[in-house]
Amino acid sequence: ACYYDNEQTLYGGNTCDTTAVSYSTDIRPILDANCISCHAPGGEQETSPLVTYEDMKKYTSDRNVVDRTNGSSSLMPPSGKMSSCNVALIEAWVNDGAPNN
Repeated sequence: ACYYDNEQTLYGGNTCDTTAVSYSTDIRPILDANCISCHAPGGEQETSPLVTYEDMKKYTSDRNVVDRTNGSSSLMPPSGKMSSCNVALIEAWVNDGAPNN
């Protein structure tokens, strides 16, 4: 029969690899899926764009993006907290200096 358990539930442990986070491979897809609908021209938060690397980099030096995604500040996205893996990837990328890789 079908069931919908995920790998982490079934096997425990951390299945989220945060050792070599890449902006283009890891962070950009998270932004596209969770942020861009509001943080782009014509979006509700177009004054705080997250369209380019340079846009995103502005919010990393004060860890604003980390605080907003982990819920320690106003939670983003407003639809609800992102997966713990996505939050961990963003935090690891910021902690690594937010490289444009």
